[in-house]
Amino acid sequence: MEELATYLFRSVIWITGFGLVYVLFLQNERFFSLNRIFLVTGIISSLVFPFVTVRYVISVPAVQADLTGGAVTGAMDGASSGAGIGSLIMVALWLAGALFIGVRQLVRTLAVAKTINKSEKISSYPVKLVRSSDYDTPFSFFSCVVVNPSIKDIEAREIMNHEMVHVRQMHWLDLLLSGLLCTIQWFNPLAWIYSRLIRQNHEYLADEMALQRTSDPAVYRAALLNQIAGSPVIDLGNSFNYSLNKKRFKMMKNIISSPYRKLRLLAILPVFALVLYAFAEPEYRLAAADQGQAPPDAAMTSLTKEIKGIVVQEDGKPLSGAVIVVKGTTLGTMSDEEGRFTLVNVPEDATLVISFVGFESKAMKPSFGSDMKVKMMRKTFVTDTARVPPPPPPPPPGSKQMAVPPPPPPPPPAKSTGTGVAASGAGGQKSVEGKYVAIEELPEFPGGEEAMLAWIGGNTKYPAEAVKEKISGLVLVSFTVSSTGKVQNVKAVRGVTPSLDAEAVRVIKSMPDWKPGSQGGKPIDVEFTVPVQFNLEGKTALKVTK
Repeated sequence: MEELATYLFRSVIWITGFGLVYVLFLQNERFFSLNRIFLVTGIISSLVFPFVTVRYVISVPAVQADLTGGAVTGAMDGASSGAGIGSLIMVALWLAGALFIGVRQLVRTLAVAKTINKSEKISSYPVKLVRSSDYDTPFSFFSCVVVNPSIKDIEAREIMNHEMVHVRQMHWLDLLLSGLLCTIQWFNPLAWIYSRLIRQNHEYLADEMALQRTSDPAVYRAALLNQIAGSPVIDLGNSFNYSLNKKRFKMMKNIISSPYRKLRLLAILPVFALVLYAFAEPEYRLAAADQGQAPPDAAMTSLTKEIKGIVVQEDGKPLSGAVIVVKGTTLGTMSDEEGRFTLVNVPEDATLVISFVGFESKAMKPSFGSDMKVKMMRKTFVTDTARVPPPPPPPPPGSKQMAVPPPPPPPPPAKSTGTGVAASGAGGQKSVEGKYVAIEELPEFPGGEEAMLAWIGGNTKYPAEAVKEKISGLVLVSFTVSSTGKVQNVKAVRGVTPSLDAEAVRVIKSMPDWKPGSQGGKPIDVEFTVPVQFNLEGKTALKVTK
């Protein structure tokens, strides 16, 4: 949304500059073809040059650059988080206006095309002549010229001399561009004035060529006067009587002007320089404060730019509070509530490091040409192995067996601030596949990790099929402890057999609610992996033989 507003503002400035130069220096000149090129160049410049940004280098000391970068980053983050419903309303208003103008032009064009298709066509001219009583004013439309049947042949001949110039020089291309300009800048009155200047110059061009072909210039001027009561028909058509005033008749005079007056076209060069400079952006290079100071790092002396992007989770949901830093520097920021971030003064050859507790840290190169999308993958916390004992053997004939229940789980371990699953408070850590992740408070099974392992072992039933086939092995089960403490997304990530896998998944799904983990005082989702060991060796119950 901010990019759209910037584009429209720059586009308005460009078309205003070209329009002012034309009105002040070129409007009364008789080099109409050059004027046409100038006016069309103005439209193309207003559509293309807003994307062009000139950059200049500023050398600043390292300490000053760090302070500047941090201040600018904070300001940009504040502005980004403050953008909301107001921006959406502005975009909706602009889009509604552009759609209205575009649809109106399309409807008018289709109406004229329908009239031409059903009207009489005369092929005695190099272009198609259409006689239609639907329009009083003659005009050209692409390769056709529409004339009212009431116009006499001698007058129609002069009109055709004029309109054929529009057709052969393809003035409709200019009208398409001016229509696009007015659609994009419908709110800008200068865009509509600029479109009228293009049409006016078209008439000067057509008058100039028509007067060279007519046998009687007086008859041509009389034909113009006869059409004085008409009005323009459509946006993509050139009306014979458009801009019919004293100045148009004055521009028909064959007055030879100095060729040096064409140098007035160069008046646009200062406008180019001024507008490009006005929208130029600085690029910072860090320099040593004095000769005795060590030169800055090569990555920090390169050209710097702005980057924007969004941080999301695996499911595409925004990740708020992710830390984005430039590796080896103190320059960084955090993603907002929508997962978006903005970072300025980023060196071109820098490396970004994106991190968030419970997710894999990611290092990547910045993308300056477009918004970045960073997808973060969750880390898995691996617990100790839960061991499942085999079922007791059947008693021999004539004997009785009394199964002794397993011992109760050990008491909950004491809380600590060191390393462990049940660690709480600042500084708690947990080993994750050879790495360590700082986290304020990890999720906790009621009673701690030892109680969890005992609960799994005591509630898992060794499948009879596996006992019969003498199958044992280790099943890795992953699951997520949600921000509400619920066990979710349970699945066997590495299995042994379907029966053992299903039993391991079943018992994990039946676990009671955990105490959820938290970061910054907010509950978070944390992913775990539990190895469940099925073992057929050893005794698991006491036997009493009578």
